[in-house]
Amino acid sequence: MDPSKEFDKLFQKMMHTERSHEARRNSLLKLQNKVGRKKRYIVPVFISISMVAVVFFLVFALINPNPSSDLAAVIGNDDKNKAAIRAVLEKEFTGPDEEYLLLVEEISRQQTDPSYEKYVGPDQPHDATELMAYIDKTYSPYFTEHGLDSVIMYAFTYHSIGVGLDYKMSIDGIEVVQSDNPNAPKNYTFTGQVEYENSVGEISQYEVKGKAICSEEGKIGRIYFDVAGLRDQLNIDFNKFGND
Repeated sequence: MDPSKEFDKLFQKMMHTERSHEARRNSLLKLQNKVGRKKRYIVPVFISISMVAVVFFLVFALINPNPSSDLAAVIGNDDKNKAAIRAVLEKEFTGPDEEYLLLVEEISRQQTDPSYEKYVGPDQPHDATELMAYIDKTYSPYFTEHGLDSVIMYAFTYHSIGVGLDYKMSIDGIEVVQSDNPNAPKNYTFTGQVEYENSVGEISQYEVKGKAICSEEGKIGRIYFDVAGLRDQLNIDFNKFGND
């Protein structure tokens, strides 16, 4: 299903004419959660592909007792794969992303602000073309087609949580390590340090940890990561400063 149609249906539920920062923020978070639930059918397909890839490598290892020459080609792509992972982390943890937030706000106005020239009301499809194009432009250089489909509902997660906040966020010290398992040369682990500064200048540091599979040269097929504490801090700051 076209992801833009999913956004059309979900933004129709943003029905209040006057929306506070909190209302817009909660709607955006619910939107991403619902898109995530509705697109989970993609994940089993990707898992199946990953399982086939794993089986391929296992069989290949059995029939080729000296795979070093074949691994050399894979290792040659290592820099491109690491660069893709670093780029995604920088996109996700450098903010706020003003263009993304403006596009989300513009869609909200289409359905909630009768004085807006593009107003269509809460019961009519809005135009999400620019938002979807921006997400695609931002992330498609670093993902396979299946990888992009599975990550689209998580894109800009921390920017979404930060809606209504005056904050700064950056990431540094990214380290990406290729797996030393000869049967899984496309697997990577990574760490990084995220710095978050709230509206009153309080700075906190968080470690991001995760794993990625680069199914194609310079393209991520699957990625997941965790930043313990950052989401909670954003929510705490929103409750303290979000309506300022």
